Parts: sequence; structure tokens; C-alpha cells
Amino acid sequence: MSQAGPRGGDGEAVVVAAEVSAGHDGEAELTLSVRFENGVVAPVVLDAEAGFDVLAGCGASGAGDLVGRPWRQILKGLYGAGAGGGEYSPKLGERDA
Repeated sequence: MSQAGPRGGDGEAVVVAAEVSAGHDGEAELTLSVRFENGVVAPVVLDAEAGFDVLAGCGASGAGDLVGRPWRQILKGLYGAGAGGGEYSPKLGERDA
């Protein structure tokens, strides 16, 4: 697992670790450890399709390239890579039309 230092940057959520892991069904998943503004580190698990969307949307060649990136950038990579357009609104939790 690729890991970053213990502190996030500039008071925003940041990816501190990333790895490809096996899901309960044996399919690959992308597991990100995100340190949120309050210091809590929590896992975010993405299925293979969403993981590839994040990698492509962020211009990353592998999971390790996501470490140190702000969570907001990961969301843009996920929702910017999919068809349908719109942007993700982290406050609303849905795409804006």
C-alpha cells in the first residue's frame, strides 16, 4: 500500500494511502484511505470500474499516484470521467445539471 505522511494539506481531506485489493466477490477494488479535516482516516472502496475512472480522470498511472491528492480531486476524477457530464457537488452529494 502506498502511503503519505500523517497530515493532510491545507485543512482539506486528502488521500493518505491507496491499494488495489480483492473484493468479497474476488473482483479487484481500489481502496483509498482518506484523512478528513477532523483527522479521522477512513477507507473509501471503489469497484473496478469506478477505480479506473478515478485513475483516468486524475491522469494517474497507478494507485500510488493518488496518494497525497486532495479528496476533491478524486471526486472530480470520478465524476469527470463518466459519461453524462455535470460536476459533483460534495455539499449536495449529487451531480449538478
